[in-house]
Amino acid sequence: TLGTYYQAGICVKKDEERGSSIYVDLAEKGHWGSKGVCHRFGYGPYLKSKEKAVECFRKGVEEEDEVSLFGLGECYLKGTGVDKDEVRAVALLSQAADKGDAPAIFALAACYMEGKGVDKDEVRAVALCSQAADKGFALAIGALGECYRDGRGVEKDEVKAIEYFKKAADMGDEYAISTLKDMGIAYTPCPAKQEQQLQQEE
Repeated sequence: TLGTYYQAGICVKKDEERGSSIYVDLAEKGHWGSKGVCHRFGYGPYLKSKEKAVECFRKGVEEEDEVSLFGLGECYLKGTGVDKDEVRAVALLSQAADKGDAPAIFALAACYMEGKGVDKDEVRAVALCSQAADKGFALAIGALGECYRDGRGVEKDEVKAIEYFKKAADMGDEYAISTLKDMGIAYTPCPAKQEQQLQQEE
């Protein structure tokens, strides 16, 4: 959803307030995944409740909604409102990833990088991270910078690392901005070109 784009910084500079308002609007229209997100974080008139969030996500999963698949997968991954089950989490995240959901693809990459619910596979993790980055997901772009900086799943390449950190910084990723500073690189983030394109599509 467009709310996810602003909430997570996908192709646009991260804007949580705008993202939450979009989730509320979609929830009012009956979108189960958005209702789940609103209950999980207490957006708008929705009571903050892990249990209600899980209930909404489950209903959305029945309709194969990617927001719900990702949301419920995250709940199982972290034990939020349900008993922690990393294997179940990976199964749900994989379904959402197959539908092209960038946050789910990135979360799945983290599972492979850390060996949660699957055998640890840093090469696979980087491949998934690249998929999410190609969709404009700022966190994935910054994570690729880390992979190239540290040589996890790829050969070390500081030039590429800096390139990815700058791209993530342009999209409002504060970690990428601070990382560049820690690397002794003075960089002023520029507005992401994709933001204007997305706004034109609204």
